[in-house]
Amino acid sequence: MNEPSYGTKAPVAWRPAALISWYGPDGKPLVLVTSWIALVGGSLPRLRTAWCGRSDSDSCYWPGGDFILNVPHESDLETISIIMDKGKFCLHAEEELNYSCLSGIAATAPRLLECAVQIECVGGRLIETDFDTELCGHVARVHRDGVNLDPFEIPDLCAISPLSP
Repeated sequence: MNEPSYGTKAPVAWRPAALISWYGPDGKPLVLVTSWIALVGGSLPRLRTAWCGRSDSDSCYWPGGDFILNVPHESDLETISIIMDKGKFCLHAEEELNYSCLSGIAATAPRLLECAVQIECVGGRLIETDFDTELCGHVARVHRDGVNLDPFEIPDLCAISPLSP
């Protein structure tokens, strides 16, 4: 495999960890592959993740604000890796991944229903760091295996069992 250039290389590993989803200007669900996730619990749970698609023109369509971080099942990661190996980080969820989408409850963004976990985030923004661009947002809702966890409480990030061994 050819090593990607520094400008498109994911900071931790050249493997997918999750899919960031939002609606493109035409209303179609767009997905950006990310290589790492940081969950911060507390009274206002937050999420940070890599924004790896700075060289992909479709990633420019994210206007800021709401997004959903979708954690695929292990069986889907190989398919996503094959697409990434072709240099593509930003995908059309329904066309290229064949995922079903449903609008979020708290976030105006598409949930990828075939994924094990969907974390709805609001107030998202991009932050430039010394190494990479990071996406940050406040966790508003968490879904695991089709169930909305803590629908009336602060989301409990510990309830996301697929993220633990």
